[in-house]
Amino acid sequence: MAKKKVLPEVEMRNFVAKHMNDFNKSQTFVDRKKNARRGYDKHKKGRYSDDYLPFYCTVFS
Repeated sequence: MAKKKVLPEVEMRNFVAKHMNDFNKSQTFVDRKKNARRGYDKHKKGRYSDDYLPFYCTVFS
């Protein structure tokens, strides 16, 4: 039987390629357009009082 040639282990000198599997992961993102249509606002300013609204009207029943 012929012996298999043992290949020397390749030394990785590329720092980016060495660590790419640790950091390059897929992520799911939030659809901002859908959230905007639903009324979500990231920074809700003045949400504790409605006094500041210039055209604030109440619904009479």
